[in-house]
Amino acid sequence: MAIQLSIKLYGTLDKWVPGYDPDTGCEVRLSPGSTVADLIAHLGLPPRSVGIVSVNGRAAKQADVLPDRALVKVFHPIFGG
Repeated sequence: MAIQLSIKLYGTLDKWVPGYDPDTGCEVRLSPGSTVADLIAHLGLPPRSVGIVSVNGRAAKQADVLPDRALVKVFHPIFGG
């Protein structure tokens, strides 16, 4: 049995996910117990290209386990000048 996640990517992260639609996001299925880091690897995102990740509206760490049917938003790092 897999967990299902709704994914939204922000900034330039969509370039790493072939066929990603910025308007609708994408759906991903992973094994139960998968973490934020597992999701990032599954999507093929370079870890250095990931800034903040939120799961169901709350900031998440790389080691956090993803719950079934979560909305995951992944933001690229923000730089200032």
